[in-house]
Amino acid sequence: MNTLLIQIIHQGFFGGVAAAGFAVLFNYRPSLLPLSFGAGLLALATRTAFLESGFTLPIASFFGALAVAIADRLWKDSRPVRGAVLAIVGAIPMVPGGIAAKVLITLFVMLGSDSTAIIAALPEALQGMMTLTFTIAAIGTGLALPSLFQPWTQRTREQEE
Repeated sequence: MNTLLIQIIHQGFFGGVAAAGFAVLFNYRPSLLPLSFGAGLLALATRTAFLESGFTLPIASFFGALAVAIADRLWKDSRPVRGAVLAIVGAIPMVPGGIAAKVLITLFVMLGSDSTAIIAALPEALQGMMTLTFTIAAIGTGLALPSLFQPWTQRTREQEE
């Protein structure tokens, strides 16, 4: 088996486990746990595939969130759950917690240092903050885009009837 495929399956599986864990944390119904697992699997597998294709973390996260939001929108009419609850719980494992931790640690180090250490640590802190900010913005944008088209499709259905 190809090592890229193994890595995508690995990341997708543990993304699904994390999404199911967040679903338990948010008190979802037990019947939604497998769907939450699937949403996390889709989001992280898509993001990993895009990362391995050479895209940056924000762009890959955007496509992962977009994939799970589109799947949630397509499935929305056939289920009783309203809103994008599965898309959101599927996208939560894509938030880069490791980068956020590094940024916070760097900021704390900068607070207790002299001016030369601050100047030396500043580029790393700024790069981490920008990556974190753009990644979270990309996830939010990817989750929001499919819902922007829902009112249009709803109006079109009502006009046809």
